[in-house]
Amino acid sequence: MSDLEQYAKEHQVPIMMDGGLKFLLEKLQEKQCLSFLELGTAIARTSIEVAKLDPRMKVVTIERNPDMIVQAKKNIEESGLSDQITLIEGDALEVDVDGMFDCIFIDAAKAQYRRFFEKYCIHLNENGIIVSDNMNFHGLVEHPELSRNRNTRQLVRKIHDYHTYLAELSDYETAFYDYGDGVAITRRK
Repeated sequence: MSDLEQYAKEHQVPIMMDGGLKFLLEKLQEKQCLSFLELGTAIARTSIEVAKLDPRMKVVTIERNPDMIVQAKKNIEESGLSDQITLIEGDALEVDVDGMFDCIFIDAAKAQYRRFFEKYCIHLNENGIIVSDNMNFHGLVEHPELSRNRNTRQLVRKIHDYHTYLAELSDYETAFYDYGDGVAITRRK
């Protein structure tokens, strides 16, 4: 287990599951992505792993939680990848981002996935991909009856609605995978 994984476990920081991260990194290499926009930095584990793929990779990552921002800055600095990773502090629905990206990675507030998609899809390069994590949400999207918590059931319903939204988009196509906690990969038709 890496230091970042250990930190995440000890401090209950949600990070991408290993299977999902491995799949994401493979897709980025397959698609020869060199620019990556991440919504939801947490402790910067994904940003750091993505930046390590290629010295030309440029990562822009957005985080609103002040505690996560402090830890992410520290981890980015310690990784030696500060020249490749730009951390934007603020709510992804409120900040402005310049430029176009080969990959946009949505892994922030699950209830806002559709709004994130709608705001940031204009920043997707022609042959780029939008990757959405947590599409299965611990198996609850397929089996919402397993949750006894009303807030969790509402969140699961929103993820399910986002799943439907992606599947019904007319100008994009989405493939759903069971890696990690479920990953959707969307690209223009």
